[in-house]
Amino acid sequence: MQIYQVKEAKLELMEEFIQKNEGLSGKKLTKDSYVVEINGNIEGCFNLYMVDDTTYWLKQLYLTKEHIQKLFVVFETVLVISRKNNIKCVYVHNQSPVVDILLESLQFKRESDVTFKNINSEKNGNWWAYQVS
Repeated sequence: MQIYQVKEAKLELMEEFIQKNEGLSGKKLTKDSYVVEINGNIEGCFNLYMVDDTTYWLKQLYLTKEHIQKLFVVFETVLVISRKNNIKCVYVHNQSPVVDILLESLQFKRESDVTFKNINSEKNGNWWAYQVS
């Protein structure tokens, strides 16, 4: 498994991934996006949106059903990327009870009041934060 920025991905692999996964908008993949490549195919993606100089928001995380068991490794990689970029806090918004358990096991802390400038944080689900060390 390799995780790298979308700008480094082969165009044909990106097009194939987007076509195979209905409902996934290629327009939402930006310079802040990463892809998850497994066995030569792109099987997932996520955005690391920079809220400010020390804070990321992990958003639009997607993995194909066949590779959902690798979600733990993807979250760990997000934390490694954050450390490399001297990020102090990573936020995640989640609507799945199973992912809540995973986030808690990775030592994310549930947040009750999260507000970011220009981001609607009044969504259903839970906000989680990880203090990067």
